[in-house]
Amino acid sequence: AEGRDPGDYLYLPVHPWQWDETIAPLFAPQLADRSLIALPTDNDLRLAQQSIRTFLNISRPQARSVKLPLSILNTLVWRGLPTERTLAAPAVTRWVHGLRDADPYLRDETRVILLGETASVTVEHPLYDRLPGVPYQFKELLGCIWREPITRYLDPGERARTLAALLQTDPRGRALTAELVRRSGLAPRHWLRRLFAALLPPLLHFLYQYGTVFSPHGENAIVVFDEHDIPTRLAVKDFVDDVNTSSVPLPEHDSMADDVRAVLLTEPPAFLTQFIHAGLFIGVFRYLAPLCEEQLGVPEAEFWSLVRAEVLRHHERFPRLKERHETFDLLTPRIERLCLNRNRLHVDGYRDRHDRPHAAVHGTVPNPLHTL
Repeated sequence: AEGRDPGDYLYLPVHPWQWDETIAPLFAPQLADRSLIALPTDNDLRLAQQSIRTFLNISRPQARSVKLPLSILNTLVWRGLPTERTLAAPAVTRWVHGLRDADPYLRDETRVILLGETASVTVEHPLYDRLPGVPYQFKELLGCIWREPITRYLDPGERARTLAALLQTDPRGRALTAELVRRSGLAPRHWLRRLFAALLPPLLHFLYQYGTVFSPHGENAIVVFDEHDIPTRLAVKDFVDDVNTSSVPLPEHDSMADDVRAVLLTEPPAFLTQFIHAGLFIGVFRYLAPLCEEQLGVPEAEFWSLVRAEVLRHHERFPRLKERHETFDLLTPRIERLCLNRNRLHVDGYRDRHDRPHAAVHGTVPNPLHTL
């Protein structure tokens, strides 16, 4: 209608809240000169996920989901999309997919699903992105990452649920986990063994074999169940923000492209294990264990012994990785405590920063996997 060439523009969705609160006021000159043009909705029905800013396409389930910037301070950071990481998302996907696809254990035995981030775009703000010392959230305002939907990877009869769903209870207090165990027909301990056998092997193998971790918290880790609601395998999402690699060089990283190496965060081996310790063991299992004791009759000590047994099973399966098992020690006596509230109360408060903060480490807690 305006006589403009569509080929001169990039198309991207925008979260409606982000448009009203951030894009319209901060990009007003670009909207006025039509370098940014607001288009009507495509009329597809979309469902917001736990993060609020990632949407599944309900009208077309095989379409890619979209991850959008949302300028809200949630837990530790403002939930924008950093330019460099966003643009590198497809390259990061190619790298982690390449590791999996070349490894028969990951590809054929665990059959882990890695939901690829296949396309991305960012729009720089013409002033904020060039202003020295500007708070980082003003450089992450407008962009999109397109992610593969899990539906295309599910076998007939399979169903996927986020790991966080296992902690949900109904109005009467009954946990979804208890209902899934009932439907499965398995004894609770057997069902938990199947859960840990689905979750842990791919995470452990990426850590030990490739010095690479995801962030397997309740939102990023997705459990795939068979038609009887028995856990069978793991799906993982959110690579560009949450994939970290060992700062100690490993030969398995030689295949990493320069653009991937430039954006992936690195951590010392002793801290790399924190992504499993904090994200999975403390963030999810700490709450699932007492729930299973209360509703399934599995004592907490036995719950953790089943987790430890799965870790040791991987050690026994891959004795050639013994040195890596010691380097990336998940069975250490104590775990460093990450304190997001401490960032807010003692470290940063609500002041602006020019870069993204890291979670504060304060003290340690006993590792329930150390000795059982």
